[in-house]
Amino acid sequence: MIIAMIIARMAEKLLKIFHRGATTLPGRIALILKRNILAGLSRGVKVIIVTGTNGKTTSARMIEEGLKESGKSYFMNRSGANLITGITTAFIMNSSVFGKCKKEYALIECDENALKKVSLYIDANIMLVTNIFRDQLDRYGEVSSTLSAIKTGAENMPGCLLVLNADDPLTFSLSALKNRYYSYGINIPFQMGGRSDTDYCIFCKSPYKYHYKTYSQLGEFYCENCGYRREKPTFSADALIEANAEYSSVFVNLNGRNSIFKINLGGAYNIYNSIGAAAVLSVLGTDMKTLESSLANFGGAFGRMENFGSTKMLLVKNPAGFTQTMHYIRPLKIKNLIFVLNDNPADGCDVSWIWDADIEISENVENIYAFGVRSGDMALRLKYGGYPLKIISDYEEFYALADEENTVIIPTYTAMMALRPYLAQKHKKDEFWK
Repeated sequence: MIIAMIIARMAEKLLKIFHRGATTLPGRIALILKRNILAGLSRGVKVIIVTGTNGKTTSARMIEEGLKESGKSYFMNRSGANLITGITTAFIMNSSVFGKCKKEYALIECDENALKKVSLYIDANIMLVTNIFRDQLDRYGEVSSTLSAIKTGAENMPGCLLVLNADDPLTFSLSALKNRYYSYGINIPFQMGGRSDTDYCIFCKSPYKYHYKTYSQLGEFYCENCGYRREKPTFSADALIEANAEYSSVFVNLNGRNSIFKINLGGAYNIYNSIGAAAVLSVLGTDMKTLESSLANFGGAFGRMENFGSTKMLLVKNPAGFTQTMHYIRPLKIKNLIFVLNDNPADGCDVSWIWDADIEISENVENIYAFGVRSGDMALRLKYGGYPLKIISDYEEFYALADEENTVIIPTYTAMMALRPYLAQKHKKDEFWK
């Protein structure tokens, strides 16, 4: 292990000299030299894993805020490098050359497919599962494949406590495993629309029925045939007090403890992220004052509802997230709305998912643009929606528009990573890995 650690740390230092993020290469090198190095590095560390289709990064950053305010000794793979190479890199950078981790807690965002492999080497204490939606068909396949991957990960870690979204019939089906679990959810009928990614019971294939929905397939579901249903969540948002584009205030019940949370981000999906994060922090014994403060102070993760002056950047990657992002921006007064669609491997090479999103653009939007490798596909999708737009020809034109007041940028992942550095430097924000 020592040789692998020394070489990996040297690679990290070289990358930093050249102002690179050193987010995956040290881990890749270490794994080549010692295949099971992650098992040794994670031994004795209290590991929290965050996985699921949408909300991983934001939920993990919310948990991080709580750990920080609690004074805990921790590290996380903050860059979002959530495959085994990135996770191994995070452990390497926080361990001695002898493989002893310097921190008490490891907060790990983990890709759903990568979880199958990561869980062979890490025995996590807690795993938060946010939701399961259709995502990158060429990489993940259908939702059943994603569910299977997460299920395998949980089964590989039988002592791991699961924190499950009770409102998602796919995610909550993991409650049937032998792992102990807590549930979280929203007892508020938002009825925000979006296509369901699962209409039939995971256990008996009968159609689900609902007392109410929040969005997509999330809500108070039940199966009349076999009795599978959403349970009353252990941690819940019970009433919406106030909501706008910048924040929400909700009355919460955290396993019998009541409070009012001000969530420093708009959107119903961020209420889910907040309650899930609060559930994890509660399990760790975090007091209510710290929970309230950490959620009120959290300002968003890079590229996810991130503000650069009056310019907003909102990452999208699948139909459910795209639909809810469009719902979120509907009341905003927007001068330039810029969609940036790429089809690189990290985005998914199949861009047909944009046709499954509900795209409704309000009259508050003055100008609509498309940019990116697949800007033509985005333009065609919007044309069929009845929205006239212009295709941006180059980066100079994009930067000029991005600098204008009240601009909203909706990029896919690699587009966000390519465009964010300009805005971050201009507005003196940290690089994505910091």
